[in-house]
Amino acid sequence: MKKIGILTYYYQSKNLGGLLQSYALPIFLSQQGYHAEQLAFDYNFFTSSQQKKANQFKLEQITLKKIITHLVRRAKTYIHPCHISVEYLQKQDIIATEFEQFILHSVNAFNDTNVISTNKDYDIFMIGSDQVFSLHLLPLSAYYGEFTTPDKKVISYAASAGKNKFSSKAEKLFIQKLQRLNAISVREKTLKEYIERITDKKATVVLDPTFLLSPQEWLKIANFAPVPNKPYIFCYFLGGKSAWQRKIAQAYADKYGYEVVHLPYIMKTVRPADKYLKGQGRYDVGPREFIALINGAQCVFTDSFHGLAFSINFGKNFYVFNRNDQSGPDSMNARITDTLATFGLTARHITNKNTVLDNKPLDFTQAHKILAREKEKSINWLLNALKD
Repeated sequence: MKKIGILTYYYQSKNLGGLLQSYALPIFLSQQGYHAEQLAFDYNFFTSSQQKKANQFKLEQITLKKIITHLVRRAKTYIHPCHISVEYLQKQDIIATEFEQFILHSVNAFNDTNVISTNKDYDIFMIGSDQVFSLHLLPLSAYYGEFTTPDKKVISYAASAGKNKFSSKAEKLFIQKLQRLNAISVREKTLKEYIERITDKKATVVLDPTFLLSPQEWLKIANFAPVPNKPYIFCYFLGGKSAWQRKIAQAYADKYGYEVVHLPYIMKTVRPADKYLKGQGRYDVGPREFIALINGAQCVFTDSFHGLAFSINFGKNFYVFNRNDQSGPDSMNARITDTLATFGLTARHITNKNTVLDNKPLDFTQAHKILAREKEKSINWLLNALKD
């Protein structure tokens, strides 16, 4: 049985989507006969030289508009009235940490200076999913398998670069680092096109790992405790400044008589626009509870890729928005627009503040046929990439 070590955003993460995809990939690989586990890799640890390089890349991307946007966002966060007890915040941390027991992972923790020691323990290394090709992680060697010995196979699965557009210097380093990968798969069409334009490497678009497990498999680990006993909509917004999106969701709930369940202060970040949502603001929601709330909702309102992904997988009514009203191939929302286009669900992408939403159930017949086809393609690519 070959051993696969996976490197992604897993170790000490509080991000619900990140934790769920970290759970899904090793579980799926184990079902295929591999011994797979996440490496407890500290992606926040940089050597001084790596940190210097990361700072240089950031400076190359800074514009006056970005500086002003950042300062305005910080100001809004500071003045927003937020009276949240320490107990609630601790509860968030505890729930996220408890989910680690469900994720197949290494006993020891590693960073970029000692991850080389894992060569003796694994036959294959897998990079992804999530935003492992992001600009701020580019100085690290781990997310490109540079620490591995030549006899080890290194592949990426559903890797993403997030919203970052590389400068010419960063792009040169990115090209160099990609050379170590034996096979490349990515999550977004835009990233595939970018890689194939700047390198002689072929990249394949595959499904996020959360799609590789069926709804029935997900529900086996769900915790239904926070699910209301009356009809509700579930709002999962990560962007903090789009008040009109919350107002549309609340108006929908008021019109059709639904309760609102939302998650304020996710990952300890104040989102001022959440004040426009009524109903239940839950602080006791981790990955398992998130699954249950998606499953039980009459409709999901989200600006999150994984909020969208689970809605499609579970066949739930949904409306999706651009996070913080950003758009374009270099924004965080490229992965959302790509996914909607793949499944023929672009009509559920709301970008107009004056859109009137209906309560008709979505017909997922065609979308789920596409999901079955894309799932088969993704699995075939993955299993072929793992072969000797």
